[in-house]
Amino acid sequence: MSIRLASLVLCALLFGCSPRSETPEEAYQPRSLTADQVANLIAADGAAHTVAVLSGPADPTGIDKVFAGVATGAPEWLALVPAIQPETDGMYAEGLQDALATALTHNAPGVLALIPDHASPLFVCAATSPPDARMIAARAAVEAVTDPGLQAAKTECIRHFEGDQVPAEG
Repeated sequence: MSIRLASLVLCALLFGCSPRSETPEEAYQPRSLTADQVANLIAADGAAHTVAVLSGPADPTGIDKVFAGVATGAPEWLALVPAIQPETDGMYAEGLQDALATALTHNAPGVLALIPDHASPLFVCAATSPPDARMIAARAAVEAVTDPGLQAAKTECIRHFEGDQVPAEG
């Protein structure tokens, strides 16, 4: 699919194409973006192209909508992280890691499952001094995880909550 066509599809998804008549105020209100829409874009055009379009000039806030979805911790949004994480860098990588840090408070097992391949415990589980409300809630959520398959990620995350920045000896 060409970049121009993909941009048109994205615009249609973001702003809606509806046969009903809208008031001028409604016409200029941005539409929400769903995890299914992003997954469909990734399936059709690939993750690199999708991230480029979502952070490009047509709607530079599109990627922020994805990060807001990831921050909810909803499984359908977290399922997108393995595809989009390799395609984010700089401020977008920071935005994704920050969204995952927020998601810890809502779905700690889902986020821990992404460590270390798609989420950096250094950023997702970073200590704040003094501890902020999000960090306190996230740490409590992480400490409550009992899944045996997530214990290594849980331990790594708690180390970072404690401010230990040195990797564990293996």
